[in-house]
Amino acid sequence: MQKKALQRALLRSKVNRKKNNVLIKGKVEDMEKALKTFKEYLTSNSLKLTQPRLLIFKVFMSGESKMSPENLLENVQSIDDSVSRSTIYRTVKLLHNAGIARCIHSSDGATCYEPMGDQYTQMVCERCGKSFPIKNPYLECLLQETTRQQGFTLFRYQAVLYGVCCNCTGHLCSERPEELSTENKNQGECHDLPNNNQQ
Repeated sequence: MQKKALQRALLRSKVNRKKNNVLIKGKVEDMEKALKTFKEYLTSNSLKLTQPRLLIFKVFMSGESKMSPENLLENVQSIDDSVSRSTIYRTVKLLHNAGIARCIHSSDGATCYEPMGDQYTQMVCERCGKSFPIKNPYLECLLQETTRQQGFTLFRYQAVLYGVCCNCTGHLCSERPEELSTENKNQGECHDLPNNNQQ
């Protein structure tokens, strides 16, 4: 029964790949990298990649946005109804611990998960739960320089800043980064910061 369910899931993914080959190509490569990471994590913890875990992984990674474990359960059980709720919760925890899933806590107390990206920075409003991506070359530069000073090679990062958005505080939201006054005329340039380790 599980074999047929996996075949149906693979058939669906092949159909979707044909529909949007350009978009899916990158996603397949990301999924393969994540699957390799997941296998390594399971092996290092003396666990196996069982068929239910593999199915949960594929359904989770195929998701377009964040989903709760209950949503994931519904999606997985639509393919294979023998997968239990406890298997979903345990596997989601394994995905999170392996660094494949990002945990998102919303203001209403619900917990959702979404696949990790390579570079991910966002602000999350603790009142309304909205998330806002951060695109800032200075942040990238700061992270690269900080890790360089510590002798650390940075491959990817994720950062989430929590606060209250302008809609919830009643402040004007019309200011854009390009409208804000800046003293530095060389925006986007990365300048070496003082190295605290050198004496």
